Amino acid sequence: MMSDWTKDTEGRVIIKVFTAFWLIAAVGFLPHGCSKTESGDNKRMLEALDRTIAERDIYERIKLKRIDSIKAGIRSDATDSLKYEIYDRLFDEYYQYDIDSAIFYARKKLSVAQKSGSEQTRNERIIDAEMDIADRYALSGMYLEASDIMHEMNPESMPRQLKLRYLQICNNLYGNMARMSDDPLVKADYIRKRDSFRNELYMSLSDDDLFKLYVWSDIEIDKGNAAVILDSLLAVRSSDRLDVHERAIVSYIASIASRMCGRNSEAIGLLAESAADDLRTPVNEYKSLYELAELLYREGDINRAYRYVNQSIKDALAANASINVQAINSMLPLITETYDIRMHDRRTQLYIILFVISSLLLALVIAVQYMIRSHRKVAVANARLKEYVNLLQESNDIKEQYLGIYLDMCSDYIAGLERYRSKLRRSAKEGGFGEVMENLKSSEFIDKELEGFYVRFDESFLALFPDFVERLNTLLQEDKRFEARGKNGMLTTELRVAALIRLGVTDSTKIAHFLRRSVSTIYNYRVKMRNSAVSGREDFEKQIMSIGRLS
Repeated sequence: MMSDWTKDTEGRVIIKVFTAFWLIAAVGFLPHGCSKTESGDNKRMLEALDRTIAERDIYERIKLKRIDSIKAGIRSDATDSLKYEIYDRLFDEYYQYDIDSAIFYARKKLSVAQKSGSEQTRNERIIDAEMDIADRYALSGMYLEASDIMHEMNPESMPRQLKLRYLQICNNLYGNMARMSDDPLVKADYIRKRDSFRNELYMSLSDDDLFKLYVWSDIEIDKGNAAVILDSLLAVRSSDRLDVHERAIVSYIASIASRMCGRNSEAIGLLAESAADDLRTPVNEYKSLYELAELLYREGDINRAYRYVNQSIKDALAANASINVQAINSMLPLITETYDIRMHDRRTQLYIILFVISSLLLALVIAVQYMIRSHRKVAVANARLKEYVNLLQESNDIKEQYLGIYLDMCSDYIAGLERYRSKLRRSAKEGGFGEVMENLKSSEFIDKELEGFYVRFDESFLALFPDFVERLNTLLQEDKRFEARGKNGMLTTELRVAALIRLGVTDSTKIAHFLRRSVSTIYNYRVKMRNSAVSGREDFEKQIMSIGRLS
């Protein structure tokens, strides 16, 4: 018998399955013998897409308002069952919008699921929450973690809708792992596993299920049978049974089939409509817009390609969709370089025109510019002088405090070296050269000194900026804030990165050397914090550097 939870959430599970499945990355688009059709009127659809991009903030505000209204239901007196439903809704809202937030609320779901409802309901809720986490892990590149979660599950004991989702997640997971693998044998094994889960999923769906069309399309695309599915996709797309996001999915899949048939003009129109529907939803994790950018680039529409690929990378970073970021980065340099060349040519032409015009007005311009520049120079000089005075005062205060700390650290370090020297001398006497070499090979001394150094650094920094963590949290979104410091009240690695930025160390290589981490790790930390900023990524680190600054 199906539990109450299963009945209540069956619709949402189906939606999750529908939504996630279309995120399977498209295969290479090669013609397979289909006839090429006449180019459609894509101008109208591209202009509509441009308007949608311009109005993106409107759709964003509507979504964020909806999210805030859902969050308002989380009250202290709410039951665990109600909290679970609210967290589930928030997960759905963030699903393709912000992967980190989606994982955050999936974990919240899991926390309340473990203590709510009957045993059957509780078990089904736990499975649902764990699959939510695995689903987003699979997209963000955490394949091992996602695989560990899924391998612990027994799909044969699940209700039908949960089993369908299990099959879909495994299909996506192994599909993504296959795309990221460079080993032909490993890739082939992942593809075999993906096909196994996908075929079982297809056989488990009823013939009148819309999702079966998605799965069937994916299978036929892999076989190169684009013509077989294209008419069916276009017919479903034109029906009134689809909502905005479902229409985006169908249009995108149809665009893949069109490209495989060599009907690029038709594909451009389909991608434009799919992208517009994605942005109206809105979602940040999508494929239509950046694949449209690639097609338009090949067609010579460089300006649109440049705008679309930049919007795509911005949204992919906001969603933390690593697979999409990698795909966009592969085409971004080429489109950007071509756009820059074209802009350079246009700027050259503009400079020539401006030179001719300015030559006619040179005498007047010189007089006016002289007065304006003189005034601006005085104003800029005064502003800079004030800033330099403030910075100098701040620098002097910090240097005075750090001078004493530095002298203490030097004294401690010399004492430590003396102890280490004594230890080596004792080892030489007692154990000979072999024992000395063993001591030299050991990293114990360095590790201990580093630990002490970081403790002194944290203590010194927090003495200078005691409210640094609290002030930093005010710059971050609520669900991205640091809940606590690390062990013994010290700073975590992420907080030390922010602390070094506050002290003026902005070079990732230097930060990595200081913290004994890789440059890529430091870069990821910085990107993650910028993406979590309340007031925008561009000025985030400047805001960090202003914490505790003298005015």
